[in-house]
Parts: sequence; structure tokens; C-alpha cells
Amino acid sequence: MSDKIKIYVCTKGKKCPKKGSDDVCTALETAVSQLGCGDTVSVKGSKCMDLCKKGPVVVTMPDKISYGRVEASDAKEIVANLVAGGKPIERLRIKKKD
Repeated sequence: MSDKIKIYVCTKGKKCPKKGSDDVCTALETAVSQLGCGDTVSVKGSKCMDLCKKGPVVVTMPDKISYGRVEASDAKEIVANLVAGGKPIERLRIKKKD
């Protein structure tokens, strides 16, 4: 994959920070460091993604997968899966409404 993988975490909304999004963001950054993939993966805090009921929310790019109710303990799985080019993690995935 030539594009850099970007992971956005809602850290500036009203609800996600109260649900632990800062811890999720830190855990994702730690996972990137532990897995040695900082050259290909970046983690950034973001504004509200309008998915407050599903928070903390994480969106991965360029695949545009949204994950909800993410916990810090999910971070390493998310990063490893992205780097390996795996399928979305269905237990966390937020599916678009039909």
C-alpha cells in the first residue's frame, strides 16, 4: 500500500472524550510504536464525527472504516490488522444505515 494509513480518533467531541477517547488515541500511538510501523501509520485526534452514541469512534483511512465503542485494549488489534491489510474488525465496525 503506497498511501500512508491514517487513524483518526474523535477527541474533541462532547461525548467521546468522556468515554475514554484520549486513552484510545494514546493506546493507538503506543501500538504504532510497538509494532514499528510509524513510517506507514499515523494517529491523529479529530473533531466530532457525529457518531456520539457509538463513541469512542475511530476512523481509518484510506479504507474509510468506522469503528465504535473502541477501548484502549482494541488498539493493537486495530493497528496490526491495518498494517497486515486485513478485513475490518466486525465486532467494532459501525455499519452504514441502509
